[in-house]
Amino acid sequence: MFSKDNTELARKKFFDQFKEKTGQNVLSVEFATLTASLQTFSLLELDPPPGQNELAGLLVFCEESLYFYVFPTDNIFRLAMQRMAGDMENKEQCFCLSELSDVKILYRPKKSFRFLFPKQSRTILVNARHKEKAADFTLCLMHDAAPIIDQITSRLSLSSPNSSQS
Repeated sequence: MFSKDNTELARKKFFDQFKEKTGQNVLSVEFATLTASLQTFSLLELDPPPGQNELAGLLVFCEESLYFYVFPTDNIFRLAMQRMAGDMENKEQCFCLSELSDVKILYRPKKSFRFLFPKQSRTILVNARHKEKAADFTLCLMHDAAPIIDQITSRLSLSSPNSSQS
């Protein structure tokens, strides 16, 4: 079973392993889903599951950079099915979002009718360029995105997000 001690040990182990890979200290992580076109995934060198346009992973906040990290599998059931079917090899994926240029963030704060738009306050739209090509995608968090917008903008060298009140 999961315990607080085991969770903290796993967290520390992940932070240490990530530092070995990137050379940067991890400050925090947030669960997120990145949704994009297949062209954008290709440009970011990320590989979503066949027939899907999203990847579940972590936003990894380091001292100077922001990464999108995908575990080798996003769920134990999918891993078991893939292994039984001999389907696609599971792989770890990571992209440094701080490498993007001309980044514009669109975040819409909560509306009064939140029950009609449940994902709106958790969704961040990102318009950017990578390798001189458009790289537009959406990040959907597990909770309201407002508390971490400043962390995201500081890691992406932005002065402030372009918030839309619509």
